[in-house]
Amino acid sequence: QEPPFFPDTLLHGHPQPQQAAAATALSILQHLFHTLSHNSTRQHWHSQPRNQLLNKLQHHIQRLEQCLPDHAALFKGPRNPLLTINKYFAHIHLFLHAHNHSACAWHHVRLQARASLRHLHNLTRALR
Repeated sequence: QEPPFFPDTLLHGHPQPQQAAAATALSILQHLFHTLSHNSTRQHWHSQPRNQLLNKLQHHIQRLEQCLPDHAALFKGPRNPLLTINKYFAHIHLFLHAHNHSACAWHHVRLQARASLRHLHNLTRALR
């Protein structure tokens, strides 16, 4: 079973692209934090780098939450990127579960986490 791939089109045509990008970033970071803080990661990740990553994610999440208290309100209508992100991370969790949270499955998740962070970087860079 192939791991899910990160959706590459999330914000095309949004009327408030900067706020939408920040809200999308917040959602992605929250999902990454939730996924990577799962207990099964401990056996497949070194604790110090994992904790450093989780601390950095939490820091960025808190900063974005302060800027966007009602980020879900930015996405009303048929093309809701938050639903796409939720579905993507639900597939990640199903993939991990289907493979019993194995080292190989976590390797694919690490690659997907890297792709998610790269997508975030490109998204925010394009809006500067």
